[in-house]
Amino acid sequence: MTNDLAKGGNTPWAHPHATLRVTRLPAAASVLAFLVAEAGKVRTDDDFVYFNNPTVPGVTVREHTADIDLEQIPVDIARIVIAAVQDDADPAPLSAELLHVTVDPGAVSISVTGLTTERAVVLVEVYRRAGEWKLRNVSAGWTEGFPALVRAHGVDVADDSAPEAVLSQPKPAAAPVPAPTLNLRKPGVDAVDLGKRSGTISLRKGEQVTITKTPRIIATCTWPRDTDYDIYALVRYRDNHCETVSTFGTDGNGSDFQLATTDRAVRHAGDVGRAKSSGWRKKAAQEGKETIEINLTPAILAVVPVVYSAQSNGDGSFRRYQVSMAIDNGGGDKVTIDASNASDDETVYSCVPGIIINEPDGVRIQFLELYSAPENEQRPILGADMIVTMDAGPVNAFK
Repeated sequence: MTNDLAKGGNTPWAHPHATLRVTRLPAAASVLAFLVAEAGKVRTDDDFVYFNNPTVPGVTVREHTADIDLEQIPVDIARIVIAAVQDDADPAPLSAELLHVTVDPGAVSISVTGLTTERAVVLVEVYRRAGEWKLRNVSAGWTEGFPALVRAHGVDVADDSAPEAVLSQPKPAAAPVPAPTLNLRKPGVDAVDLGKRSGTISLRKGEQVTITKTPRIIATCTWPRDTDYDIYALVRYRDNHCETVSTFGTDGNGSDFQLATTDRAVRHAGDVGRAKSSGWRKKAAQEGKETIEINLTPAILAVVPVVYSAQSNGDGSFRRYQVSMAIDNGGGDKVTIDASNASDDETVYSCVPGIIINEPDGVRIQFLELYSAPENEQRPILGADMIVTMDAGPVNAFK
């Protein structure tokens, strides 16, 4: 029996030796791997696995496959990231084909979905959780291709002019491929993966940043056109319970909602309806926005704001309405996430822009940009492992 793993889904993985095969991948495209530590970065450049460095302890990449031996993975490696990158000579994005990953043994089948213009994609991750290994369908990538992919995992490219050319698979009749011309080093202050920063930061898909923690973090959803979006938040506590802050309920029950968590640490500032235009000569509608106020007390593990457009609002894609989210600590640091990777599907009603993680030395914000399935109004779920699973919660009430 095949285990079909949807985007964002995960499953326990008890097979120490496995082969991941990527099918429907363009012939010139490459499969890569990164062995990353708990912080999400490679320890050294040797943990970047590609055709010029095809074998490291525990992982070998060859053509469109990756072989994993979990018994050989160093103990300080938290995740094995399997990715694909388009060849520089091919102008088509990887989404031109429906990528597929099969994992043997285990009969796991993974369809890589939700892609638009990405030229580099993280396909799957094999990661440790509570001492056990798990497998996750990531299906997320970067339009910028190879430079953004490697920098996001802690490898820097000194010259971005034509980085993907060096990743073309060597031709069988060609001379031996020389050492890469890239200057690979740990990212510095100019790296795409931002580390701890201050000021105004605009994140791109797959990136993360840490800002200073203040007693009042504001998450704001904005939409510049004449429609009605809503924001609500999933709040995961360290004692393993989760609460939802919203202005509306679920499953047709208008009363099963709360405007604040039980401890009042996370609060909704109130529902804002459709932006209106008025007068005999209609003016452009005012910008609409809703906010969540967050006090990251030690009891809180993470907060996931969700942007929602009820089916009753009528058709309207996240891309068309240019929906964005900003996380502001009120101390001069502001992180913005937009829906630049959204499709034009008019029946996608929920978006998770990112996750806000409460850490001892600051607030870590990860760009997720996950979307519900078309015509699905179920809420997402934030698990104890801080994995967001779309379309797994109760159905939002009619608004």
